[in-house]
Amino acid sequence: MLACDKLYMRQSDRISRSGGVCSRANLLKFQQVYYVLDPESRILWIGGEWDEFALANGGSGARSNAVLATPLAHHVAGVETRAALARMIDAVRAVQGPLRIDYRCDSPTLLRRFQMTIQPMKDGRVLMVHDLRDARGFEEALPHWHADEAAEARKCSFCGAVHQPGQGWNFAEDLGADHPAAVDYVICPGCRAQIDEVVTSLHQRRAPSTPMTGGFGPGVEG
Repeated sequence: MLACDKLYMRQSDRISRSGGVCSRANLLKFQQVYYVLDPESRILWIGGEWDEFALANGGSGARSNAVLATPLAHHVAGVETRAALARMIDAVRAVQGPLRIDYRCDSPTLLRRFQMTIQPMKDGRVLMVHDLRDARGFEEALPHWHADEAAEARKCSFCGAVHQPGQGWNFAEDLGADHPAAVDYVICPGCRAQIDEVVTSLHQRRAPSTPMTGGFGPGVEG
């Protein structure tokens, strides 16, 4: 779903990272999705632009009236992603303090950066807020892809980077048309380290040692 190695170099009206280039575009209209989870992490209440976002991303089956009272985990792709999200939610419940972390949720045409805030509430409930922070059009549209836990290609749920056999990790915009059609959603080493740090710092009631709200990526394979 997340700014250590996301280094940007301005080149006239473009932004380049790791050799990949995205066209500059105006920020899309503000978009926010939020929902409340009950103590068993079932979706209790939904607000913001949930339905608009679901429909824009081909998720008609995930409209609010279809997901209420269902476990959040049923709507999260990838075993590692579900475990990481549960770990962050559990930390917020245990400490009764908020957690914030960035992640990417791209479409084939847009690089989109979101900030997720997990806020404790009474009686074991938590408020999850997803704010769209930035959106830029890819210079070259990516092929459409889908989640498949049997796929050889792995895609990080937090930064969107892709790992293919023998190729290491590459950001989606660097792959362009070579982005795989089927991906198994996982968490890359760099994003895993950031999640570890945000959870540890919350338990220790201190600020994270590295930024959690600037975006990050694969780092070094561990």
